Amino acid sequence: MPKNTKTAKKFFEHLKLYSPNISENIRHLELNSFDNLLLKEPSLSVIIMCKDEQRCIARCLNAIKNNIGINDEVIVIDTGSADDTLNILNNFSMTNKYSIIETSWNNDFAEIRNLGISQATKDWIVFIDADETIEKGSFENLKSHLSIVDTLNTTVVCCPAIVNSGGHVVQTVRRIIPNNDSVFYFGMVHEEPRHINKSELNFLAFDDVILHHDGYMKSVSSAKQKQERNTSLLYTMIDKEPLNPKWYYLLCRDGKGVLEENFYRDSLLKVITLCGQAPFYEEYKLRALSDLIAHYLSAGDIENAKYYLEDLKKLAPNMTDTLYWDIFIQLIIFEYAYHQFIQQIIDYKQTNKGLDYGSLNSNGFHLDYLLSQLFFNIRDYNSCFNILKKLEDAQYGEYQENYMELYDALQKYLLQIGEENEKKIFHKTT
Repeated sequence: MPKNTKTAKKFFEHLKLYSPNISENIRHLELNSFDNLLLKEPSLSVIIMCKDEQRCIARCLNAIKNNIGINDEVIVIDTGSADDTLNILNNFSMTNKYSIIETSWNNDFAEIRNLGISQATKDWIVFIDADETIEKGSFENLKSHLSIVDTLNTTVVCCPAIVNSGGHVVQTVRRIIPNNDSVFYFGMVHEEPRHINKSELNFLAFDDVILHHDGYMKSVSSAKQKQERNTSLLYTMIDKEPLNPKWYYLLCRDGKGVLEENFYRDSLLKVITLCGQAPFYEEYKLRALSDLIAHYLSAGDIENAKYYLEDLKKLAPNMTDTLYWDIFIQLIIFEYAYHQFIQQIIDYKQTNKGLDYGSLNSNGFHLDYLLSQLFFNIRDYNSCFNILKKLEDAQYGEYQENYMELYDALQKYLLQIGEENEKKIFHKTT
């Protein structure tokens, strides 16, 4: 197979998402023959923003060092570190010839990214945050894909797969942009690349350009007070662009738990309204619908949750969130039914205390057993096992063996957790 054909095949294998607006461009690209084209491997300007990142900056730089090409460059922008970050950067730069820029922080992430763009000299710019690491082979994969992207007749930006702590993967963060003087960043927080005419740019997302991110682990996020910072900056962005659903959605996402409940709900509804039918904003509409369902369920409002689930089904019938909420709501309905069944049995036993000469058990022990299973299903384990013990004492069935498998599974799980905690404690003390 010719080299260009292999490159194109790899491109389409790992292209997982793209803006709906460029579907036609992608279809046209798939019909192309690349064998007679001269595909150029692009060079990369890798830019890292940091402030007080002594915890992770060396890890980030070492991962880049293991991926970077001879024609690429690395630029680190420090925005006023007061910890040991600058010492680490300077020591690293002495042996690796990385550029370090020191500047002040003005509560504007786009400002810093645009500073990096102004200093970049290579074909494409890749932004990596200090609390991220690049997976081995990702730059090589990226350069291969960008050689195909360069044949498109439109300006696009690209997205890596960002694997967050906890395993959640985000594939729509625009971090890779062409260095062509027409693309800049906009937004004080959750900034995004835009065209010089301020229009939003279409994107491509690849699953083999992988960043690992741990900056939103609870301990790290709390230490940096990210929630308070982000919500404050997002209010400013809403003032700047009151009709852009992105800022309202991100305010809800980042402010969840601190925003007043009615304001949180109304803001999600506003996201859905502002998105309308625009394909470009569909991702925010989907997320807002999913979060709105969760909000109504937490408030005990199943009917509204079901209402917005129907909207989600119409918009994204095959999305995992759709299946999750569909089954989750049914489970809540089942659990409500369990409570009703429990009360029905209790009421019956309270009003029917005599012997019942039915075919199952004259003392109603079969109802007690059914009651124990219902308690188990609603996770009232004390009530469940108290009933089973009473039944065994009365020599109505043998239930211990039925639950030994459950006991063994719990013991194994608790033992694993204990061993993991011991390893963490040992690691910290050594």
